[in-house]
Amino acid sequence: MIVIKREVFPFYHLMKEIKLMKQSNNKSHSETSGKLVSEAKPQRPIYWKQVLITTFTVYPLLMLIQWLLSLLSPMQSVPKELAVFAAVFAVASLMVFPVMPLTMKLLGPWLYKK
Repeated sequence: MIVIKREVFPFYHLMKEIKLMKQSNNKSHSETSGKLVSEAKPQRPIYWKQVLITTFTVYPLLMLIQWLLSLLSPMQSVPKELAVFAAVFAVASLMVFPVMPLTMKLLGPWLYKK
């Protein structure tokens, strides 16, 4: 066992106190630590409200993107699969930011209310 003298290691007494505090915390909080972990679970949004919010944000955004794509480019000359991919990519990009963060800011309290 290595003995550390106070002269060599100036924080010896602090390290000793920290070790004692850790030991006392482990003994005193052994029963309550399980309760703290169970209370720390994040609250999940209510499923049907989450479905409503997603539907009412994706559908209008998809209609808007399809309308804009039909104005900007002749979609009749583009294969249908590519046109759908472009619309889905645009909607997904807009949903990540700014639509969903703004929606959560506005409707977040309602989403978690039971």
